[in-house]
Amino acid sequence: MLNKTVSRRTLLAGATLWLLGTSATMAQTDKVLDVVVFNYSNRTLLDVTVGGVRVGGAGPYPYSGRRSKIGARFSNGPHKVTWRVAATQGEEASEVVNSSNTPNMGEIPSDARYVSVHIYPDATVEFMFSRRVPVLSRRGEGIDADYRRRKAAEQSES
Repeated sequence: MLNKTVSRRTLLAGATLWLLGTSATMAQTDKVLDVVVFNYSNRTLLDVTVGGVRVGGAGPYPYSGRRSKIGARFSNGPHKVTWRVAATQGEEASEVVNSSNTPNMGEIPSDARYVSVHIYPDATVEFMFSRRVPVLSRRGEGIDADYRRRKAAEQSES
C-alpha cells in the first residue's frame, strides 16, 4: 500500500511540475500587442484573423492602416491568416481567403507594442513589430509609389 501511495504522489508531483513548466513557457512566449492591418489591394478586407484572433479589417488601398485592435494576445512562431474580401455589387457573398504563405512572427521583440499585419495583392502576409504606430512596409512603400504615379497620371490626363 505504501508503494502505491508513493507512486501516486510521485506521479502527481511530476504532472504538476510539467504543467507549471508548460504554462511558464507559454507565458514567456505570449505577448499582448495592439494590431494595425495594412491592405495593399483595391478591395475592402473584413474579419482579418491571425492565429485564430480576429484583428479587424482594412479598407482598400490607400484607406488601410487606419483601424486597429487593442490588446490582442499572440505567441511566437507561424500563424494562419485569413480574411474575407468584401462583396461587390452583384456578388451575393464575400470570399474567404487564406494567406498564400504562413507568416511567422518569429520571436516577438520584448519592447514591441504593435504588430502590423501587411496583406499584399498576391495574398501574402508579412508581420512587422514596432514600439510606435506602424507605417508602411518596404514592399508597401513600393506599392504606394506606384499608386501615387498612377494617380498623378490620371490627374494630368483630366
